[in-house]
Amino acid sequence: MGGYLRDQFLNKSNQDLDLAYQGPTEPYAKSLVRLLGGTLVTLDDLTQVYRLVLPVDRYPVSQIDIAKIQGKNIQEDLARRDFRINAMALPLEDRRAKIEERNILDPFGGLTDLKKKVVRLVSPQALEEDPLRLLRAFRIAAELDFKIDPTTLKEIQKQASLIKKPSPERIQMELIRLLETSGSSKWLSVMDETKLLTHLFPDLEPSRRCATVYYGSGGVLKHTLTTVERLEYLFQNLKKIFSHIHSPISSILRTTPPSILKLAALLHDVAKPKTAKKIDGRLRFFGHEEEGGKMASRILERLRFSRAHTHVVRTAISHHLRPGNLAVNTIISDKAVFRFFRDLGSVSVPLLLVCWADHSSYLTPKQLKKIEPRLGKEPEDSLPIKKTGILKTLRHLQVVGYLLKCYFTEKRLVAPLKLLDGNEVMKILKLKPGPQIGQILDRLR
Repeated sequence: MGGYLRDQFLNKSNQDLDLAYQGPTEPYAKSLVRLLGGTLVTLDDLTQVYRLVLPVDRYPVSQIDIAKIQGKNIQEDLARRDFRINAMALPLEDRRAKIEERNILDPFGGLTDLKKKVVRLVSPQALEEDPLRLLRAFRIAAELDFKIDPTTLKEIQKQASLIKKPSPERIQMELIRLLETSGSSKWLSVMDETKLLTHLFPDLEPSRRCATVYYGSGGVLKHTLTTVERLEYLFQNLKKIFSHIHSPISSILRTTPPSILKLAALLHDVAKPKTAKKIDGRLRFFGHEEEGGKMASRILERLRFSRAHTHVVRTAISHHLRPGNLAVNTIISDKAVFRFFRDLGSVSVPLLLVCWADHSSYLTPKQLKKIEPRLGKEPEDSLPIKKTGILKTLRHLQVVGYLLKCYFTEKRLVAPLKLLDGNEVMKILKLKPGPQIGQILDRLR
């Protein structure tokens, strides 16, 4: 049923098989365990939903979800599905039935939508029955590179406020899968058009009207969405922009995935509306980075993100101005570079990638393309320190690149040789253990 059949017609791999069974489901599920082996897990006792986890590498699927047919028959069950491309079934009375169009039960035209590459609701009630489908529409469209039917988008806009109802864990799972796709920035913008984005992240709504004098219509939120777009551009062009260090950067992205960095980019200016003040006729946002880190931390905790990923996002946001502050100096000293890496530690590279996206968002795609050959170079001594414009952005991007290069090639700045340890300090200075030992070691470093 559903997604498995959809992916078979799209020639995509899918390890999860769904079976709908007419009759008592538990005995049937147990009979499958005896036949196939594996482990049976109860997902929902009330609606009789079970999962059979199969032995690794023995079958073409890794798990089978077995559910009791909802309604009088399979047609009524399919009517309760989310999207037409998922509302199909293969009757198994004939066990030799092949997955071919002529054998498919398709009451809502799912095969037609597959050919048209469109995500369309089975019915408006589908969103009310499970509001997570509001977000799932965008995730599926992003993963399959489909479009969303205009009527479905209107229905999503009408019911967007329901996104608060699903459990945080389920929302997090769909959100991460969406952000894992290479074109998620486009879908975040469409989500914003339907108001789903700011129902999902209410703290972003004030950004829409903040600093329009700088960013134009859409304000800080427009800049934020562009930052996510530029981050995706960087991921797609990593080898071209940072030819000598793209491999170690990619290794770090396997530990701290791009989806988490996109969240940091999405939330990096979340506190600008809260901290906005006019000083001498100019709009300023003092402290927005530190306050933004706190706000982002609360948002991710609400959505049940791990402590490790929450730490990365909070730290990246709290310090995202530091590379820019270094860039305004004519000379970037070794001591300043050392302090940067000392303070940021393992978040250094994720932070720098988010900073690169933040600064490059001030350039049009055409401008970015024009300076692309100069992006991976050392900060140019001949480049004047400018307060605005493309040269200012170029310097900032080159400084980010310089810091990234230092991280991988200048170990003396990132992890300098330890001259003494705590025991040696206590012996030389005849001190007892205490906080002052750590302070002395920091001074020594």
